[in-house]
Amino acid sequence: MEYIEGEGFSLSHTITKSPNDNDFEPHIHENYELLCVVKGDVSYIVEGHKYKLSDGALMLMRSSETHKLIVDKSTEYERYVLSFSPSLISKIGLSRALLSPFKERSIGEKNLYLPEEFKYIAPTSYFERAFNDAGSLDEKDIAISLLAPLLCEIKCAFDNKEEFTIRKRTLSEEIIAYINDNLKNDITIGKIANSLHTSQTQVSRVFKKSVGASVYDYVLTKRLILFNKRLSKGKNIQELARECGFHDYSSFYRLYKKRFGISPASSIKNKSN
Repeated sequence: MEYIEGEGFSLSHTITKSPNDNDFEPHIHENYELLCVVKGDVSYIVEGHKYKLSDGALMLMRSSETHKLIVDKSTEYERYVLSFSPSLISKIGLSRALLSPFKERSIGEKNLYLPEEFKYIAPTSYFERAFNDAGSLDEKDIAISLLAPLLCEIKCAFDNKEEFTIRKRTLSEEIIAYINDNLKNDITIGKIANSLHTSQTQVSRVFKKSVGASVYDYVLTKRLILFNKRLSKGKNIQELARECGFHDYSSFYRLYKKRFGISPASSIKNKSN
């Protein structure tokens, strides 16, 4: 594994000879992520929407989008993964308009970009160049030289993408939409089932199969990410936790420390530094 890390971003190049689905759990990030497949027989599920990835394909994930890899263990899996903070864009002098492919779309939609959608150069070339230049440039220079042209390419591809064909949403998409619309409220499988006129068993089964996580775990993770997005100096932590759907602060506090390794108060201090 090759790895480059700087303030607000990280880039890795990994080759897995015999990948296993069990090694790739459903997960969610606070940062934005770009996954570029060099080779492998893989699919990605983002918020219940399944994408089949070809060699050279690029996946975009923003904060709050859950995603899970499905991989054929008989095929070698090689990829680049770039993670960066949205604030990095302003710090290195780039326009925040470059983030529109991440922000100006519904969750789980327009995540996949194929090599032929890029006008000037394939995404793999940008990542290869980053590692080739790693010995002669510092981390900030690598971030600027990599992100600026890559995000411009993605923005052009995003602007040229056709709108999704209007279609009836699947049950898993309906469940996800219900959860995201009601994060601040009390959410139970029973309430979801009643709202969508189906059974609790069906909700649990379909959601687990589509997302790779239980409804309970998904809701908690989404609420924790929402809390972190709104957390800032001067805000009352307990009140904010309630606004994000956590009505038992002691339970919330334990969950937060388990998920992030620090307390909410420490997170505020880190954001202030």
